[in-house]
Amino acid sequence: MIRGLYSAASGMFSMERKQEALADNLANAQTPGYKKDDTVLRAFPKLLINRIRDFNETANITKAAGAPKLPVQNVPIGVLVNGVYAQERIPSFNEGTLTETNQPLDMAIDDQSIPFQTVNGRQIKPAAFFGVQLPNGTMGYTRNGKWDLDANGNLVTSDGYRVLGADHRPIQIFGSIAKEDLQISDDGKITANSVNIGQIGIAVVQNPNELRRQGGNVYQSAAPLPFIQDAGGTNPGVVLHQGYIEQSNVDPGQTMTEMMATVKSYEANQKVIGVYDQSLQQLYSVGKMNG
Repeated sequence: MIRGLYSAASGMFSMERKQEALADNLANAQTPGYKKDDTVLRAFPKLLINRIRDFNETANITKAAGAPKLPVQNVPIGVLVNGVYAQERIPSFNEGTLTETNQPLDMAIDDQSIPFQTVNGRQIKPAAFFGVQLPNGTMGYTRNGKWDLDANGNLVTSDGYRVLGADHRPIQIFGSIAKEDLQISDDGKITANSVNIGQIGIAVVQNPNELRRQGGNVYQSAAPLPFIQDAGGTNPGVVLHQGYIEQSNVDPGQTMTEMMATVKSYEANQKVIGVYDQSLQQLYSVGKMNG
């Protein structure tokens, strides 16, 4: 009976963590370039149950009376599972819808032409990211193409991170150049009035699942990733679109449906715990009366 309590409680904890992930997804449904998190639920390790039978009482014993009986193997009963747990939240790097805004500093990545790669025997879709400089000076990667210029002329994302150029340095617009004068080609070259200003740094991650989410819309890698513009690098099929924004890949309708289903599962486990609690109270009352 106590095992049932543990199983139901583990189900409640797992549904709570899943609901948190779904709530984060829904809250970022309008965040440019946001990638939703999928919660992975796993069962605790299975336990094999055997019925202990120390001696074979039905065996024919030819020894003298009073001799010890012969031991035999345990009798298997089945498998016991002690509930589930939410192991991790895995981002889904499917490309969101590209929406035209006609804003000169809105940029979207189209990486659908990048071929699949085989990683550890699995087919993985690589993903391209903008390189940004985080407040601590390290490099981050984002799909957020909602950009603007700060007071110092640095090209920054809507989160305030500086956009890195192909030289791995922040892109800075000097002089009196207005953002309306900026022209960005599909390979990331930035020009204004036919003058070359720089080039946007693009990193392609062969296995995006190895990235760590650093904040809501920025990821980090265990080691800095090269840009496709670095020496020896090639463009595997990444195209940039000026005046477009990649929307979040969160489906609000599906997310709300999953949230309601998660609440139902949470309530079901809650009712199971209530039934166990009533049963234990009755057992306690019976034991108290007999005592």
